[in-house]
Amino acid sequence: MAAMRYATTATKRCTIAFSASHLSPRSPWSISVRPDAPLELLGPLGCGIQTGAGAVLNALKVAAGSSFAAFGGGTVGLSGVMAAYVAGATTIIVIDVVEERLALARELGATHVINSKKEDPVEAIRHITGDGVDFSLESTGRPEIVRAAVEALRPRGMCGIVGASKTGTTFALDMNDVMQNCKVLRGIVEGDSIPDIFIPQLVELYVQGRFPIDKLIRFYPFEEINQAAHDSECGKTIKPVIRIG
Repeated sequence: MAAMRYATTATKRCTIAFSASHLSPRSPWSISVRPDAPLELLGPLGCGIQTGAGAVLNALKVAAGSSFAAFGGGTVGLSGVMAAYVAGATTIIVIDVVEERLALARELGATHVINSKKEDPVEAIRHITGDGVDFSLESTGRPEIVRAAVEALRPRGMCGIVGASKTGTTFALDMNDVMQNCKVLRGIVEGDSIPDIFIPQLVELYVQGRFPIDKLIRFYPFEEINQAAHDSECGKTIKPVIRIG
């Protein structure tokens, strides 16, 4: 019988398990959800889904009738798309390089998709909107994408950065563009949310059929963990979830 591996790394609000078969969380970090919630779908709400949805609803506060662009069509970006749709944004644009992700973005509420391998995203966004989007969300952690997400804003637009990058990574912006057009750039961690409040709200939206997180998730048996990692990296799967036991 293989030895059990327990998670031992703790942060302020969570226990992090790396290659662990078991997790021993502390009770203050637990969140109550409605009894009929599909528990096997809820794990990703704690990080990627909460990050994208919270960035849109809590931090950027995307408004009804506004325009929104997600730079990156992974778990975070597509969660932002679903949240923007819930918020009532009327123009929702997704930028990615994987066609399967762009197709899924359409299913989740995107009105336009852009493959940045085939066209310049900033030019394409201006063609769609006229003067740029009200809000953009950067989830790739790449400096050149941060710049594009800011350039794609209309005057007085706001860009949220949620993509993680290597410590010390820097990016360059046109200072006159930011200053003269009164653009706002802000960092966002975990969707700027209070998990005890926000995660139950996301569960409620899912149960109502307004936040279909099941379309992001694919389950893999533990024996296929390497395949899950590969499928995630190449874009075949948005959010792989490993079933242990």
